[in-house]
Amino acid sequence: MSARERILARVRAASHHGVPAPAPFVSGPGRGDFAAFAERLEAAGGEARGPFAASALGSRVAELCREWGAGARVLASEAALGWIGAGPWQPVPRETDPHSLADVSVAILCGALGVAENGAVGLDGREARPRALPILCERLILLLDTSRIVSDMNAALAGLPDGALAHHHFTFVAGPSKTADIEGMLVLGAHGPRALAVFGIHA
Repeated sequence: MSARERILARVRAASHHGVPAPAPFVSGPGRGDFAAFAERLEAAGGEARGPFAASALGSRVAELCREWGAGARVLASEAALGWIGAGPWQPVPRETDPHSLADVSVAILCGALGVAENGAVGLDGREARPRALPILCERLILLLDTSRIVSDMNAALAGLPDGALAHHHFTFVAGPSKTADIEGMLVLGAHGPRALAVFGIHA
């Protein structure tokens, strides 16, 4: 018997004990409110504002655009326009070459849900159209219904909107784009927006 065969024989003869399948994961008692969400978002470099009544939302978003010194091109999705109405923004064009989005100063979109444990906002691919918009814009504003905040990622995945996974993508956004790959120096906006603000809405 060769050395290889002896080793394989010992492996086969080794005792095996079964391991029971893990029980289904149950979310812990973590908080799922806007204050907890805001704390984690700010730790990730983002900014939380509100929550505001829907009637006050448009003026608050316009105020931030002025604070940011937003350039001439501010785009808002159709769903966002339903919340904020008219302002210093234009609707996202339906048919857009992604290359034409390079000069977008601020993009305003609606988040599908928020995750309190990490300050992430779920962005449905049906809302982020074209999909390059929330990446190429200089700054990103997400509007979030506070009733759609859950405690953790397990609850978030269980509560995805109907049809969310049938579309091209569903993205979780947590804070502005950042990297520390280059000599350990934190750089914001390296491969996406350099600022992110989430406006809570109590509808």
